[in-house]
Amino acid sequence: MAMLLCAIPILWAAVTDFRKRIIPDWTWIAILLIGGVSAFMLPYPTLLERIAGFLLPGLCLFLLAMKYGGVGGGDIKLTAAMGFCFGLYSLATILFFALIPACIYAKATKQKNVPLAVFLSIGFFTYAGVLFIYGLIC
Repeated sequence: MAMLLCAIPILWAAVTDFRKRIIPDWTWIAILLIGGVSAFMLPYPTLLERIAGFLLPGLCLFLLAMKYGGVGGGDIKLTAAMGFCFGLYSLATILFFALIPACIYAKATKQKNVPLAVFLSIGFFTYAGVLFIYGLIC
């Protein structure tokens, strides 16, 4: 249910990031709130996994942004909110499906910074599709 509710903010973040290169604050706040509510309703992911999913990828992207640039604050906040909502292991899978096409896009267009929310959306919907195909979500 949390994945279904998060689909709209993630999709909106992708559209606005592609068009304007900005991610509205309400998108990551909505995902964070959905994750907070689902933490009390669902046994999985555990609270520890949610906190790790919030801190580790967000911190890594923040350090990359500080050292090399190319990653915006909206990308960091969106990734951290998704990590809290889905947990560290699910976010790792989403990032796997997202960062491969992002690197291909960056190489093909020779851009230093890419609209990461677009590729996070691709990773999210690919992950949701795989879960749906294998019957893990309805």
